[in-house]
Amino acid sequence: MSVPSEKQQPIELPELTRPGAKELIAWLPRSNWRERSFAYWAEKQLCANDPWWRPLSSAVVGMSTCTMSLFHMLGFRKVVAEDLHKLTDIIEGKRDRPVITIANHESTMDDPTMWGLMPRRMRWNPDYTRWTLGAQELLYKNPPLNAFFALGQTIPTIRGDGIYQLAVEIGIQRLRENKWLHIFPEGKVNQDEVIGRFKWGVGRLIMESERVPIVLPIFFTGMKEIMPLSQKVPVPRPNPFKSTLFLKVGDEIDFTAQIEEWKDARAKLSSDREKNQLDKLVRIAIVDRLWASLDKLKDESAASIARGALK
Repeated sequence: MSVPSEKQQPIELPELTRPGAKELIAWLPRSNWRERSFAYWAEKQLCANDPWWRPLSSAVVGMSTCTMSLFHMLGFRKVVAEDLHKLTDIIEGKRDRPVITIANHESTMDDPTMWGLMPRRMRWNPDYTRWTLGAQELLYKNPPLNAFFALGQTIPTIRGDGIYQLAVEIGIQRLRENKWLHIFPEGKVNQDEVIGRFKWGVGRLIMESERVPIVLPIFFTGMKEIMPLSQKVPVPRPNPFKSTLFLKVGDEIDFTAQIEEWKDARAKLSSDREKNQLDKLVRIAIVDRLWASLDKLKDESAASIARGALK
């Protein structure tokens, strides 16, 4: 089964006229205290190198993951993380490349719930914690939440704003620093049986990383049963005698050859129009490959569950 790539065409600009992260932050409105707070934390998040950043970020990510671990113990009959070592070995090991993980998106609580499964030794270290893209309209509502989610390494994203927005620019900066970036490429909660089409932003992140990232797919299920979209109040309602969570990490998707081929072909082009057209085609190819890998992992996860992984 296949799902077509995102149909919406991003607005392409000549490379020399595309604003970078610093320019986009400088253009943010600052007419009231809410806007000034958002602009402040966007600027701090871009660099993330102030002396106070690391201890405060460590506190936020540590409290969040430990809370989610307690949520697992008290709210679920069984929680399984299959092949988690494929991720933890890479994050904890010595590497000279960034990491991108992708996952399906069953609920607005997927991100914190997933990372509560990480080993205790990793929970208080921001270097072992993912950066991720989160919906700005849901998370960045006021100064306290701005601070919490910024320190929690969640980059504010405006859904529908395209692949050249500030969130993607900050994501590219994190990849330059060999950080771990997690993406929900469907761009929204999807509780259907079929994984939705992927947005193109993840394709740009992979293509424009200075070093080809290590890309891992993750399939995660169990949240749609306790946070169905039909409920009026969006809070998880697990049953400790019935509810289950299952996560499976897949094998690395190697984009090295594909990226090198794209760069070689692009170097032979002279016009921005030709380069933009090539970039589109490569983004589509990358996103389609990511979707196929996650769909395959979904089938493998279903087979594991059918064999009794959650019994």
